[in-house]
Amino acid sequence: REKQVERTLDYWRMISGVDRALGRVLDALEEADLSDDTVVVFTSDNGYFLGERGFAGKWLIYEESVRVPLIVYDPRVAEERRGRVVEEMVLNLDLAPTLLALAGVEVPEGYEGRSLLPLLSDQASEWRTDFLYEHRFAHKQIPQSEGVRGERFVYVRYYEEEPAYEQLFDLERDPMQLKNLALSPHRESFDTELMRMRARCDELLSR
Repeated sequence: REKQVERTLDYWRMISGVDRALGRVLDALEEADLSDDTVVVFTSDNGYFLGERGFAGKWLIYEESVRVPLIVYDPRVAEERRGRVVEEMVLNLDLAPTLLALAGVEVPEGYEGRSLLPLLSDQASEWRTDFLYEHRFAHKQIPQSEGVRGERFVYVRYYEEEPAYEQLFDLERDPMQLKNLALSPHRESFDTELMRMRARCDELLSR
C-alpha cells in the first residue's frame, strides 16, 4: 500500500510539472504574438495503472492502460464550438497526419493514421469503430497478448498460454471490465460476439 501511495503522489507531481511547463509554452506564444496563429495539440503516452487490479505500468488492454488524453486547441474555431467532446475513436498514429494537414502538407499514402481535421470540423462521414491491440514485449511477469478494442466489446487473448486464455468485456454493461464473458457460466449468450471479435482480431493481424 505504501508503494502505491508513493507512486500515485509521484505521478501527480509529474503531471503538475507538465501543467506548469505547458503554461510557460502558452505564455511564450502570447508574448511572441503567436497565440492566435498556433494550434496546440496536447496528448501523452499510454495510460498508467495506479494500483487498479493490483497493477502498475501500462501493458494491458484495460481502459486505464489504452486510453490517453487528447486535446486539440485551434484558436480559429468559433467560440461557441470550443470545448466539444468528440466520441469517435482516435489513435496516436493519427497525430502525424493531423499535424501535416494543419500545416498544409500532403499526407504520405503509406501513413496508417488519419487526419483528425474532419472530426474537428464535423465533416467525418465514416470513422474507425475498432483498433488492433498488441503487447509483444517479452517480460517474465507480463504475458504477451493481442486483441481488439471495439466501440462496445473488448477482446483479448494471451496466446502464450496453452490453450490461449481469452477475455471478452462488454463496456456498455461492464465499463470497469470486471466480468470476463468468455468464461461466463452463460457463455453461450456471448458466443456469437466472442467468435466475431476473435475473427476480427485475426483479420486485423493479417493486414
